[in-house]
Amino acid sequence: MAKAHQTAEKERMSIKTERIKKNWQLLAEGDEQGLYACFDIFYDDLYRFGVCMYKNPELVKEGINSLFIELWRIQDKLSSVQNMQQYVLTIYKRILYKTYQQYSRETFTNTIEEAEIEAAITEQPYENILIASQQDEITKKRLQKALNQLTPRQIEIVQMRYFDQISFCEISEKTGLTERTIYNTLHNAIKVLRDVFSLALIIRLLS
Repeated sequence: MAKAHQTAEKERMSIKTERIKKNWQLLAEGDEQGLYACFDIFYDDLYRFGVCMYKNPELVKEGINSLFIELWRIQDKLSSVQNMQQYVLTIYKRILYKTYQQYSRETFTNTIEEAEIEAAITEQPYENILIASQQDEITKKRLQKALNQLTPRQIEIVQMRYFDQISFCEISEKTGLTERTIYNTLHNAIKVLRDVFSLALIIRLLS
């Protein structure tokens, strides 16, 4: 019985390995279906690993999304990778750590931001405050110009994902789109916006 179980497990792993190889090659060739398939294949293992390490499901989901955006960005480097699973895990651990640092920094910043703003206003001459507000208006105009390059659907999904902090699953329920379509739409929108601003600045300006 145990031997039969071991044989079945080996066959399952062999099938999974072949799926990874096939879809990794598609991803390396710039095929979006390869990206989506790799996302499906790796997601459960990455999620379990991330939650085990950081105990924060939202942080982990963000890390996984960032991982596949990064893999899509460096697709031309993927064809030479021999151990795909180890490669993915190495990048994922680095992204998770950076995401964790960002979450920690934002949590700390939120607790002191109000006091810092009040102190800055008190200390700065009125002329400096006026100049800063004028510069901020210029920045917002640049952002609006960038947003005008997006479709209404892209703007809607960016708003829900980054400003309203809605999960991919919830966005899917609200819009009727598949999670894959949402992921692809978001990726294309952020690519346009990042040509003008960092994502952190975009969120800060519109929040």
